[in-house]
Amino acid sequence: MNLEKIASAAKSASLDGWLLYDFRGINPLALQLIGLNGKSFLTRRWFLFVPSNGTPTLICHRIEVGTWSKLTAGTNIQQIVYSSHQELDAALGKVLKGSKHIAMEYSPRGAVPSVSRVDAGTLERVREHGVEVVSSADLLQQWLTWDATDEALHEKAVRGVIRAKDAAFALIDQRLKAKEAITELEVQNLIMQCFLEDGLHADHPANVSFAGHAGDPHYEITPESNCTLEMGMCVLIDLWAGIPDRPMADVTFVGYAGQPTDEYLTIWKAVAAARDAGIAMLSAQQGQLQGWMADKAARDIIEAAGYGSAFTHRLGHSLGRNHAHGDGANLDNLETHDTRLLVPRTAVTIEPGVYLAHLGVRTEVNVLLLENGARVTTPIQDMPYVLGL
Repeated sequence: MNLEKIASAAKSASLDGWLLYDFRGINPLALQLIGLNGKSFLTRRWFLFVPSNGTPTLICHRIEVGTWSKLTAGTNIQQIVYSSHQELDAALGKVLKGSKHIAMEYSPRGAVPSVSRVDAGTLERVREHGVEVVSSADLLQQWLTWDATDEALHEKAVRGVIRAKDAAFALIDQRLKAKEAITELEVQNLIMQCFLEDGLHADHPANVSFAGHAGDPHYEITPESNCTLEMGMCVLIDLWAGIPDRPMADVTFVGYAGQPTDEYLTIWKAVAAARDAGIAMLSAQQGQLQGWMADKAARDIIEAAGYGSAFTHRLGHSLGRNHAHGDGANLDNLETHDTRLLVPRTAVTIEPGVYLAHLGVRTEVNVLLLENGARVTTPIQDMPYVLGL
């Protein structure tokens, strides 16, 4: 338990402390902060108050004192035990006495769902003790930074993901040239086999979309929907994977069976320009960029091209471990107005897209944020693949 880091984060934000809370895993962020994910069987609610200055105090139920004593062995955490709800309220009053501003896993109006983990009733209970609860959203990002091993294993994941992408488009091209059938499911299976061979983990099968299916950003193949590619159809492949517990690689590449239409190429140019605008903004940032700003810069370009209503999701998301979507700042001025700072040594995706009934176009890269600027860690597609010619 790195309690000193938690206290330091609260102090740097001019807060009196950080109040961690969980009940049966509803706040995985709190569990991650103190290293308890999957390590204990706890059935009662608990609070751990880490003051900016002073000794941390745990409030736990009497029937779990033994479990907590083992979990906190070697730390200087004090314990207050309770059985009744009256004792719980008294314990909260004791640990919060003298505090005015504290952090919790809360987001005003639920603006950032990945941080909004503490239920409304518990917030009411805490606020009854005269404290103002502020969001821990920006503080949490200090736990998402990459070290040198993370960066190296992300690069390994990138190599594996790009190998799978190349194999997928090569198979499509070969089948079309041979005038043989190729289906979405066949391509998806090939990608997942490549991941298996390279020791990569993916929490969901790759998104392989032909024709109008590419107009559904989260299309899932079913036996009934499995499409056979024909000339004149577009292809969108979104694939992601990684080394377990390390940052994933998440990219999207597109192609066209035959010569792309003028409409398709016009959309591609707008989407690629939006991607490049996002990259340029992150590359020029000097440490004060908020997530929504890059989204706006990219969205303005797609709107100017006349496709704003067809860009139906945020520009990008925090790049996670084990899951492509992480808990850090997103590039978002649509689904949310994400005001979290983009923190050095964390990573995001940039993935603008345009989705119509008969086609979809998206391009996606991964970007590692640096102290002054950013580095794109994945290949950048310059033009859609022309397949079968």
